[in-house]
Amino acid sequence: MNELTAKQVREAREQLEQGAATLLGKMLFEFSRLDVNLGLCVVWTDSGRRLDKLTEQVADFSFHKKLDFLSQYVEDNLPKGSKRHTAYTEWITRAHDSRLRRNQLVHGRWGVDSTDGYVINVIGLPTSPEQREIRYSLTDLESILMELVQLQARLHEVRERWPL
Repeated sequence: MNELTAKQVREAREQLEQGAATLLGKMLFEFSRLDVNLGLCVVWTDSGRRLDKLTEQVADFSFHKKLDFLSQYVEDNLPKGSKRHTAYTEWITRAHDSRLRRNQLVHGRWGVDSTDGYVINVIGLPTSPEQREIRYSLTDLESILMELVQLQARLHEVRERWPL
């Protein structure tokens, strides 16, 4: 069996950590773009008739609260079962899933298992029985990043086709 040297293990760990850090950083950039564009979607509801008021109001909203606002607007103003209602509702569901994943990624602590090629996100305090870990390959992290990119593109498509 071919054992790795301590130097090879360290280099593998550093390479894996660098790859994960790059992908996580790109996710933060992508999520911040998504947050801004969601905010713009919200303030331009009703064709921008309440732009000034909503701009002030939404400035302090979290991503979650912006999604809730948009969800309520869609429920109140778009015919249920219509293509546009479905498109916005599906996008909101995906965005909520990405928000939850983002929270895990940002609020957890990270470690590296270079022997298996995974980075590990640990959620919860070490003293908590609810502490859990999620293992990610770089391919997994790339998929999460691509979902954020696709969410961004889909929001643009939906807003272009069915402005609120």
